Amino acid sequence: MLRRVLQAASAILFGNVMTRIGGLITVPLFLRYWSTARYGEYLALFAAVAYLSSLDIGLQGAAVNRLTQAYAREDLGEYKIVQHTALVFFLSLASVATIVAVSIAWTLPISRWLGLSLTPPATTTVVVVLLAINLTWSMPVQLLVATHQTTGNMARTQWIRNIQQMVVVALTALALMLGAGMKAIALLQVLVVALLATFILIEIRWRVPELSPGLRLASLSVLKELSKPGLLFALIMVGNLIAYEGSVLLTSALLGGIAVAVLSVSKSLADVIRLGLYSVTLALCPDYARMESLGALEQLRRTHRITVAATATVTLAIVSTLWYEGAQFIRWWTRGRMEPDPMLLRLFLVLVAFQTSWAASSTVARASNRHHAQAIGYFFAATLGISLVAVLLKPLGTWAVPLGLTLGEAVCCYHFVIKESCRIVGEPYAKFAVRFWFGFAVVSLSALAVGWTIHMMPLPMLMRWAALGICSFAVVGILGWMLWLTPEDRALLLPKLQRPFATSEARA
Repeated sequence: MLRRVLQAASAILFGNVMTRIGGLITVPLFLRYWSTARYGEYLALFAAVAYLSSLDIGLQGAAVNRLTQAYAREDLGEYKIVQHTALVFFLSLASVATIVAVSIAWTLPISRWLGLSLTPPATTTVVVVLLAINLTWSMPVQLLVATHQTTGNMARTQWIRNIQQMVVVALTALALMLGAGMKAIALLQVLVVALLATFILIEIRWRVPELSPGLRLASLSVLKELSKPGLLFALIMVGNLIAYEGSVLLTSALLGGIAVAVLSVSKSLADVIRLGLYSVTLALCPDYARMESLGALEQLRRTHRITVAATATVTLAIVSTLWYEGAQFIRWWTRGRMEPDPMLLRLFLVLVAFQTSWAASSTVARASNRHHAQAIGYFFAATLGISLVAVLLKPLGTWAVPLGLTLGEAVCCYHFVIKESCRIVGEPYAKFAVRFWFGFAVVSLSALAVGWTIHMMPLPMLMRWAALGICSFAVVGILGWMLWLTPEDRALLLPKLQRPFATSEARA
């Protein structure tokens, strides 16, 4: 399982890195071959169509979890019914959305509404239709791509998505250099989705013919069953929009663009931690779904404990490093063009330190479509958090954003989400909570103390960063091993950790 998780996590991390590299490659090319205003108008069209992604209503996540559980039980009958039902839903959704997009694009003055001055109305119509087709028809295709994930091979699913992303970047770059306009770039997106659909259909029939997709077994009752967890996934997405997009809009309205820039840079640095650890927990979803479906509660409890402990360990080690050196890193990152706010960054680090722990615990619920507590809790946490941000923004400035969001999650998530996860895996909640939060306090304070000691040393910048990172990981790792893991967990992990060293000695 560890090998599968590491392979999947590596693929997901690579995909996240490729997203950033793709932007670094294509944005300069767009600005070189198009004018800045023209590129901005294309982004405006893309943003207008992007709202169609909310039509998913979280059904894909719910369907993939259900398919994973059915495959783990070797119940191909249920697998087929769920697969056919989800495909009918997404194909119907894509068809209706395409018709609506064509109607809107042909009848409404989109160019005037968006304030487009360089893009002719005819071009706007074609681009909107093509972008809508790309977005809506990607939904059924991505469901088929997830077939490998449902069999436990999430790494293959992610690598297919990574290759799709690389192909889009390469073809977009080539098209721009050949003088392509908006319509050609939008058409390119559609052609890549069509190519991916053809490839994945052939591959499924070749590699796992028993899971070949179809439509005839679709069931309305199964669709109703999937809709509840699907809507809960959608509620989590809405919570994210409320918390993060809402805080940016409030900051812009009340404090101006400079405050938004400082806020965004600090948040982006803290998000690196969240993004990396999310890749690992996401990679665990197929195994969590399999264990829960098969009733392997002992294995599920152990994996849940180790995952939460490992997530907190890595998070606190990175947080303690950035706590003292993060502001200097931002100055280096922006080449001195932006003066960071150290306290703002530290408040974001506090938000991430607490958030990654309960989010890691909630993975077991998300993977088994039992994420009611997380969805409801996070939605209310976002609502409460953004309300606190609105109240505190004037007196506290940008500090109000991470502070308000942290307080919202503290009230609505820390207790309820972890308690629900413990209930699912059969872990005594009180004992788990006391051990985890006591360890969290001891590890955090110890890491910050060690970090302060090294930060005060008169070392060159890069050497100080390296020393602080190494010592933080060492201290947090040792204390986390002692405080968060049970004797049984340590007995299980120790031989696995010793194996690489034993192999090296044997070769020597």
